[in-house]
Amino acid sequence: MIIVFSILIFLAVAAATIALVVHRGGAKGRMLEERLRSFGTSSPALPKLNVARDVRYSVIPWLDVALRRVNLGQRLELLLYQAGMTMRVGMLVLLMAGFAMAGYFGGLFAMHRVAPALLFMALATPLPYFFVRYKKYQRMKAFSEEFPDALDLLVSALRAGLSFSAAMQIVAEESPEPVRGEFAVTVEEQSLGLDFRETLVNLTRRVDSIDLRFFVTAVILQRETGGNLAEILENTSKLIRDRFRILGDIQTFTAQGRLTGLILVCLPLGISVFTVVITPEYFKPMMESESGRAALWFAGFMQVMGMLIIRKIVNIKV
Repeated sequence: MIIVFSILIFLAVAAATIALVVHRGGAKGRMLEERLRSFGTSSPALPKLNVARDVRYSVIPWLDVALRRVNLGQRLELLLYQAGMTMRVGMLVLLMAGFAMAGYFGGLFAMHRVAPALLFMALATPLPYFFVRYKKYQRMKAFSEEFPDALDLLVSALRAGLSFSAAMQIVAEESPEPVRGEFAVTVEEQSLGLDFRETLVNLTRRVDSIDLRFFVTAVILQRETGGNLAEILENTSKLIRDRFRILGDIQTFTAQGRLTGLILVCLPLGISVFTVVITPEYFKPMMESESGRAALWFAGFMQVMGMLIIRKIVNIKV
């Protein structure tokens, strides 16, 4: 058992070392790529773009091949881009593997049983993924908050007599991030000769925002049917602002339900921890008997189900 435990510890340390080397090597490579592209940049006002980028999922050959054989690598790459993170997909996978081993060994050391260790491993494995999802949520939220102002700037440029491409470039130069970077990529794609409709569709693929889809749909329909584009975009901006106002009202009305759900989730856990710390002998039969452990598993399952149900109730789409 000691030999197996030592081998697993060695594998965990090796995976963490490989992840660190891969991250540092990938960061140096991306810095070199950015410096080389800076010599060919024609417009200093636009941010450095990643048009001709390295599409490898990992600098480790076998991991790159494995990620290409499944569709997971492409989805994770898009998720990392939407989160505004520069790490490769392989780095994220190695981090998840490292967290899995750390959770397993931590649970095994604390509980001295395989089943709780596997539970800790299952809880720890998706933590890096959830962190990336949280970063994506923050970035997409920032985009949605800045997007109405970008539309107002676009409308002003169109009414000043500029073409749509020139107005897009003004937005790419004057708007804050992340609106600036995404519009700059679209302007660069148009300057490279991509079809106008394709560049807008690519924009909706890169940015997970329903407000942006409103904008792209309005622009494409105006191109096909005609009309006053400035007026259409102005109405779109008003629609987006009204949507934000309604979302704020919904957050206010559902605040009590969300707080109730948080209390109902945290209260049993808090009471359990308090009981274990104050009177460990009182809670000991729950951990040692088969029926007690089964009751704890069932209670945990019902807690998760209740949390998901409450979240579903208060999560109203607009």
